[in-house]
Amino acid sequence: MSREQDILFAFIDRNRQVWTAQDLVELDKLVGWGDLENLEPQHIRYVWSVLPFSGYQLLFSGQGMYPVDKHVIGSALRGGNYYFALKDSGHSFWAPVDDQLLLHCEVERTSSHCDRQIALDRVVALALSRRSHLLWIASDAGIYSLGEAVEAQPKPIHGRDGKTVSQMARTLALRADDTPWAVIGTSLYRRDADGAWVSVLTEWPNAKDFIPMAMTFSSRDDLWIGGIRAKNGLMHLVLDGNRISRIEQIGADRVGSELIFSLLWDKRHRLWVGTENGLAVYNGLEWIRMTRDDGLLSSNINQQGLSEDEDGSIWVATSRGVSHLLHPERLFERQTLDPVFIRVALGDHLLPEKAVPFSRDPLMVTLGTLNTALANTTYFRYRLEGVDQNWITTTTGEIRYNFVPPGHSRLVVQALNDNRNLISPPITLEIRMQRPWWTTWPLIMLYTMSVVALPYAFTHLRFRYLLKRQHRLEALVNERTIEMRAAQHALEQQARQDGLTRLMNRRTAEASVSRLLERLSRLDVRSSTRFATLALLDVDHFKSINDTFGHVIGDEILAGIGARLLRAKYQEEIIGRYGGEEFLIVIQGDFVAARARIATLLGTLSDVPFETKIGTLSVGCSAGIARMSPEEAWSDALERADQALYKAKIAGRGRIVVSERDLDDEGYPD
Repeated sequence: MSREQDILFAFIDRNRQVWTAQDLVELDKLVGWGDLENLEPQHIRYVWSVLPFSGYQLLFSGQGMYPVDKHVIGSALRGGNYYFALKDSGHSFWAPVDDQLLLHCEVERTSSHCDRQIALDRVVALALSRRSHLLWIASDAGIYSLGEAVEAQPKPIHGRDGKTVSQMARTLALRADDTPWAVIGTSLYRRDADGAWVSVLTEWPNAKDFIPMAMTFSSRDDLWIGGIRAKNGLMHLVLDGNRISRIEQIGADRVGSELIFSLLWDKRHRLWVGTENGLAVYNGLEWIRMTRDDGLLSSNINQQGLSEDEDGSIWVATSRGVSHLLHPERLFERQTLDPVFIRVALGDHLLPEKAVPFSRDPLMVTLGTLNTALANTTYFRYRLEGVDQNWITTTTGEIRYNFVPPGHSRLVVQALNDNRNLISPPITLEIRMQRPWWTTWPLIMLYTMSVVALPYAFTHLRFRYLLKRQHRLEALVNERTIEMRAAQHALEQQARQDGLTRLMNRRTAEASVSRLLERLSRLDVRSSTRFATLALLDVDHFKSINDTFGHVIGDEILAGIGARLLRAKYQEEIIGRYGGEEFLIVIQGDFVAARARIATLLGTLSDVPFETKIGTLSVGCSAGIARMSPEEAWSDALERADQALYKAKIAGRGRIVVSERDLDDEGYPD
């Protein structure tokens, strides 16, 4: 807790949660107490990962390497941007620094010494073979092996044809037999017995644009791969020897997100999955999830941000700091939700246990759970027997019925928690309401006798009563219908629109491009409007803006870009947020005019600084453009535009680059 207040007393409930009373006005609960410890260093800008040693840990950050002893952060041992590390032996380790070097260092609690320094661009993964004593390195330049001799230099790998495999490597892992497997380029490779690297998988079943970020073996024949740009970001590959026999796609309903950044297989045979929406763990039988509501410092887990300590505890590096799971085994302890009725009222009065007079006042119920550890992630479903045909869900714990029928009614409630896969036994609220006076037995007898004398009067009065009741029910139905239509409209708007920039989201933009190409295919082949131009726009140095000023300022810049593009957009143009700081622009018609239009749109973003909370900021933008026609798949044009964007950034950013194929098109000026 960051506030300094007078704590009068504390109480530990049966779920090991601590409650404190402060300043006579506030009751607070410490979520995750006893199971979690959080380190949120104020003087360190970014914490990327933790490397455990016997009795202490090393913290790797954007400002250097720090020792952590009994959760106290010491002085920096070395400066630089340290991302992660791999233990070698004893107190030595390998660690990439500043996206330029790979260091071999030996460290004590208060000092460090590095005896080897190797120049390599952006090392993303390391693996050490205990049999061959080779260090396998995955980097932007490809996969390298490094011997343990001090004078040894990294050696590139080669394929079956003897040629060097030099594509960008994204991640790697060692099998139980010390065979390295890696994702190189867009394919999965393994090292054969003769030393050559062979391709195992070239097309990912979950998405064409899937980008693996992490991989780990849980056994000789079970390989897990996680990444981004796919609806199912986690895959389980079941191996049969050196071939893949089956691929299982793990949905976001089990891991909590489509974006997988980190994987860890611990000594107790559990798979840990770090995502942008929290932490998931699999023990071979069930999935359990944790988020900030469960005590994590942040739900955004860093790449390579998971590590296991010697005592079996788990360190989780997040965007705000480090969370330490002291007792990870408790995640799989069987718990009960124990739902309770906190408040039950009929109108303005609490509902007593005895029968109450007939009333048309609304029934209002407040629900809760005795398991305070899971209260933040628990929701409820309920059903009033005789009224509701299906279960109704509430995430707030509030229930309201505008009318309860007279007689004996039963409100059935269950608590649910998807993170722990829990459903509580049902609890029941008995509601006993006396019938209206006009339905009592003496009056029924009077009605029976009056039927002979006053049939018309009775029929008329009864009709008016039923009509009034029908109108009330119709009004209620109309009210619910209006609410449902409004909610449906809001959901449709959210599904089409990016929440931050208010532009089309990626799915809507792709659907709009597909409809445009279908419409263009029906035009005459000689029509000048039968073609369209696709542009991928990217904000220059956006990561530096986030790193320097924070994600809040980055979000302000993205929102400002969206607002300007919306103001400048023509009705027939397609403009959407394609992902992160990338934007998709599609313009129909002449290629030269379309390029000039794209330059105008970039000018609206680059010429005038953006107003933010910290003042004005100027941003630059780069774009890659390609020509589209109905005869080709628009994803091919997108790929050309992406390559052109990459060239624009290499050439210095702040420019528009046309794809090489479209530069050669007839009629395009040099």
